[in-house]
Parts: sequence; structure tokens; C-alpha cells
Amino acid sequence: MLLFFLIEMQKLMFNYSIYHLTMEDLYESLLNRLNGVKSLVFMGIGEEKLSDDGLGPYIISELLEYSSEEVLFINAGTDPMARIDDVVNFKPSYLILIDTCTLNKPPGTVAILERESIKEYVPISTHTIPVHIVIDLIVDKLPSLNVFMIGFVPESLEGFHELKLYKQDELTLEERSNNIDLPFFEINLTKTIKTEADKLIEIIKRLIDSL
Repeated sequence: MLLFFLIEMQKLMFNYSIYHLTMEDLYESLLNRLNGVKSLVFMGIGEEKLSDDGLGPYIISELLEYSSEEVLFINAGTDPMARIDDVVNFKPSYLILIDTCTLNKPPGTVAILERESIKEYVPISTHTIPVHIVIDLIVDKLPSLNVFMIGFVPESLEGFHELKLYKQDELTLEERSNNIDLPFFEINLTKTIKTEADKLIEIIKRLIDSL
């Protein structure tokens, strides 16, 4: 009976730490966790044509110019399997995924999901291969790699009847073809999720400056 009680208490503590992250909490948590890290990869995952499911690609697209010898930003879209070699060749200490998740919490809730929790809380409907399988394949090649996800509870996953090219009046066809990390279509996040996504973008910029 005592063992059962302790296990249930651990679950409650785990859930509390996931569900109640403010953005400042998130920054401090990431800063402490990544202190001294020499190289890391941020990988955004999601379907850009399905409203808030485009969260990962949106965040990455706003940070591509900050890629360096220490930090790599990858827009994996719905096919993270295709980007395994990019991660492996970079040889990071950390892989941080950004995606929507299925926590039973209000839209905009942000969570840090440890590797062992990703299978439970990340949907696979818009991904060609389940994310946890892709992670296993990467870790098989980089055994010391640390992996976790920054997950957002979406407000809408509806598709759009009218699709526009991403920055269609700003980018040439050649620019699109030469950068596989650019979204193909314009991403239309709900106001709730875009507000939180923009906060995370600023946090990641601060984080890079602090490392």
C-alpha cells in the first residue's frame, strides 16, 4: 500500500512539473539544463497546412538565421526520418524537439516532455513515422545524445481551404529550392498558439546568447 502511494505521488509530481511551466520557468529550466552544452539541435515537427500543427515549422523558420557551428535549427515538417543524418552529422549533445502534444490542458499550455514520455503525449497522425521511433534511430547512432521535447497544447488542427506559399512575395523559387528548412506554405497559427510560439522564439534567442 505504501509503495502504491509513493508511485502515485511521483506521478502527481511529474504531471505538475510538466503542466505548470510559465515561459520564464521554461527559460530558467532550459538554461540550467543546457549549461555548458557545446552543441545542440532544435528540430521543429508538424504539418504546416493544419493550423497549430505548424507550430514547430513556424518556430524553426523564425530562427534559421541563428544557426551556427554550435546550434542547428531543422524544420523536419512531417518527416523527421528524412533529417536523421543532419542531426547525426552535427553530433550534438542535445536534441530538442518542438511539436504539439496531447496533454489534457488548456490550449497554449507548454510542457517539457522527457524522451520516455513523448510516445504517450505526441500524436502520430500527421507524422510519417512516430517521433519516438525516429528518436530511437538517432540515439542508436549517437548513444550519448540527450533528447527531450518542448510541447504545446494546440487550439486548432483544422486544415485551410486556401493555401499561400510561404513568403510568396519575398522568396524566389531558387531560394525555396535551396533551403529545405523553409516552410512551403504560409503557416496560420491560432492567435493563442502564435502568442506562445513567439515567446518561445525569444526565449531560444536569449538561451543561445547565454550558452
